[in-house]
Amino acid sequence: MRLSIGLKLFIAYFVISSGIVWVVTDKMSNRLTKGIDEAAEEVMIDASNLLAQMVSNNIKYDQINTNKVHTLISGYLDRELDADIYSVTKKNPNLQVYITNKKGIVIYDSTGKRDGKDYSQWNDVYDTLKGKYGKRSSAFDPAVKEPTSDQKAMYVAAPIYHDNQIFGVLTTVKSTIDLKPFVLEQKKQVNKYAIYLFLISLLFGAGASFAVSRGTNKLIKYTTALSKGENVVAPKIRQVEFAELSKAIEKLRVDLEGREYVEEYINTMAHELRTPITGIKATAENLLMPMDDEQRKRFINNILESNNKMDLLVNRLLNLSRIERRDVLDNVEKVDVKTLIEEVVAAPSRIGNITSRSIKIEYDIDRDLSIKAEKLLAEQAIGNILDNAIDFTPKGSTIGIKASESNTHIIIQILDQGIGVPEHTKKQLFRRFFSSPRPDTGKRGNGLGLRFVKKIMSLHNGEVSLKNRFMEDGAVASLKFPL
Repeated sequence: MRLSIGLKLFIAYFVISSGIVWVVTDKMSNRLTKGIDEAAEEVMIDASNLLAQMVSNNIKYDQINTNKVHTLISGYLDRELDADIYSVTKKNPNLQVYITNKKGIVIYDSTGKRDGKDYSQWNDVYDTLKGKYGKRSSAFDPAVKEPTSDQKAMYVAAPIYHDNQIFGVLTTVKSTIDLKPFVLEQKKQVNKYAIYLFLISLLFGAGASFAVSRGTNKLIKYTTALSKGENVVAPKIRQVEFAELSKAIEKLRVDLEGREYVEEYINTMAHELRTPITGIKATAENLLMPMDDEQRKRFINNILESNNKMDLLVNRLLNLSRIERRDVLDNVEKVDVKTLIEEVVAAPSRIGNITSRSIKIEYDIDRDLSIKAEKLLAEQAIGNILDNAIDFTPKGSTIGIKASESNTHIIIQILDQGIGVPEHTKKQLFRRFFSSPRPDTGKRGNGLGLRFVKKIMSLHNGEVSLKNRFMEDGAVASLKFPL
C-alpha cells in the first residue's frame, strides 16, 4: 500500500508531537513532584521553628517540661480537620514530632518509639546542633532498613534556644505517602491538559497534512494532463511553495510550447550569418573583375567588415553558451570599482568609438568602493552596457557613470541621453537575439549583449535592469553587486 505524502507527513507529525508531549509531560510531572516536596519542606520549616519556640517557653531550671510539651503537641495532633486541598480531603494533622537534648538524645517523641535513642549523628540533629539547617530523608518507620520511595519521610529540624544558646533540637516528620494524593491529583491535571494540547496539535497537523496532500494532488493531476498533451490551465494553490512550483511548471510548459520561438533563434542566427557571408561572396566575385586600386581597396574593406561581424557574432555565441553552462564563479577577487570602470572605458576599441562620436564621460563614483567578483566577467558586463549606451546616445552628448553603495549592494549605473527604451521592447530586452535598431544607422546588433550581462550578474547573485530615466531623455542601466 502506497501512502500519500500528506498521510506520511501526518504520521511523522503524530510520532513527533506525541513524543514531545510525552517528554514534556514526564518532565513536568517530575518537576511537580519536586515542587510539592519543596513546598512541604518550607511549611515544615515554619512548623518546626514555631513548635521549637513554644518548647523554649516551657524550659524551667534547665529542663524541658516534657509533660506540658506532650499535652500541647498531642492536642495539636488530635485535632479533627475537614480541609479540601486540590480535591483531596485532609482529616487530621499527619506530622510526627520528636525532641532531642543538646547531646542528641531523644527526650520526647510523639509516637513513643524513639524515646531515649541517640540521634546525635542523624543529619537533622547533627547539623542543627552545629548551628546549621538540619534536614534528612530516610525511612518513616525506623525499623525499616531499606525503604521504598513511599516508605520514606522528610525530617526537618529547628533549634530550641535557652539563654541564647542551642538547648536542643525539635524535628518534625512527614511521610512522603501523605504527599502522594496531592502529587497524583496534580499529575492528573497535567495529563489532562497534555491530552488537550496533543489533540489540538493533532488537528493542526491533520489540517496541514490535508493542505499539503491537496496541493500535491493538484500538481500531480496538472503534470499528468500536460504529459498527455492536454491543454490545461495551471491550478490555483494557496501554499506558497506549491504555488511557486506550479508557476515554474507553467513557465516550463510555455517554454516547451515555444518551439517556434527556438526556431526563430536559429533562423535569426542563420540570417545574421547569411548576410555577411552573402556580402563576402558578392564582393569576392567583384574582385575577379578588372578594377582600379581604389575600388579593390573598398571591396577588401567590405570583406573585412563582414568578417568582423561574423567573428563578433560567433564569439558572442560561444561566450554566451560557455557562461550559460556555468553555475559558479572562478577566481573571485576583491575589485576596486573606480579602477574597474576606468579600465573598461579606456579599452582601445571603446575609447576610439567614444572619441569619434565626441561623447563626454562624466564620473560620479564614491571612493573606496569594491566588489567581490570575477574581474573579467565584471569588465565584460560593464563593457556591454557601456557599448549599448555609446550606440544609442547622440553624437556630442554625455554618458554618466555612477557608482554608489546601499545597505545591500554596490550599484553601478550608466546613464545615456538617447531615445530611451520603447514601451513595447521592455519585456524583451534580455532575450537572445533581440535587438533594437541604432538611431543613427538603423542597424541592429546581434542581440546577445544584454543576455550575456544578465547571466554574468546572475552568477554574481546580482541584478541588472534597464529603464528610462526619470524626467530626462535617455535610459539608465543598473548593475547591482551584493555586498
